[in-house]
Amino acid sequence: MKRVTILILILAVSTLAVARDKKEKAKPGPYVFTTKASAQTVKGLIVQASLRDGYAVDTDTDSSHELQFRFSRPAQMPLYGQLFMASNACPGMTTKQVWSYTLAESNGLTKVTVQPAWDFPDDYCKVQTNPVPWSKPEEMVAFQAMLDKAPVVVVPTPAAKSAAVAAAVVPAPAPTAMASAAQPATHPTTQPQVVAQDDAARRAQQHQACLDLAKDNPSIICK
Repeated sequence: MKRVTILILILAVSTLAVARDKKEKAKPGPYVFTTKASAQTVKGLIVQASLRDGYAVDTDTDSSHELQFRFSRPAQMPLYGQLFMASNACPGMTTKQVWSYTLAESNGLTKVTVQPAWDFPDDYCKVQTNPVPWSKPEEMVAFQAMLDKAPVVVVPTPAAKSAAVAAAVVPAPAPTAMASAAQPATHPTTQPQVVAQDDAARRAQQHQACLDLAKDNPSIICK
């Protein structure tokens, strides 16, 4: 009975394989996209989209590069993988659908490398990773459209920065003379020595007049 079941399963898998071969085969990964947005901006968009679709950041990877990351979620492999690849005899281990991303920014462009895969336990309960094609072209088109709509931050050139700084600097006005600078007095005050000189001149004139009178009048004594 067991052999009959196995033969039926093999026949079913063979039929599915033939039907799959008749379809247009998807291009194998990895898949490369480009965008003018920065790597950090693209990473933020990928994180939001992945979390929205039920994926979680895969912490099992050993990559320490912030622009290399993976997302995964529990999922059931196609029938072929369930029968001949993944093992169901490993407690606590589940099959996961995985998406790996690598970002590289250069010359104003960010290259986004994407690789879909399956993580599954093998017969020895060790995790195996099997890269698979991106089977839905419409998802690839939507992913590129998301990158095309990503906001682009324009960084000014050094010359533009210098011009902006020069325009922002206003030269300070030249210092003016203080209003309290010394000015000539409009009403000079009479100095004491000037008054003394006038009195001496007047007395000299009076003494000379006295002397002139004394020439004709000996009785006049001039002091």
